[in-house]
Amino acid sequence: MAQLIPIGEWANGPNGFKYPPNSVTLSVYAKTGQIYPQPIKQGRRWVVDENAKFIGVQAKPDIPTNVSRPARALLEKVINGSQTQTS
Repeated sequence: MAQLIPIGEWANGPNGFKYPPNSVTLSVYAKTGQIYPQPIKQGRRWVVDENAKFIGVQAKPDIPTNVSRPARALLEKVINGSQTQTS
């Protein structure tokens, strides 16, 4: 495993993007497993292996229809990452 660097530096580097996305988008990529190897949350920031690659969404898992409403909500949070909604 190579050195861990902040996700923003990785996105601007040679293994990242030609036009890097903003920090919110990078956080979503990290939470949803779209970067390999998986980034690590250290305190309030994401760090990633300097040789990591963006792989994008591979496949969206199906949630069974016979699951209760609270269990479905929990599964959706796990799959999509916890997202807070402001009213």
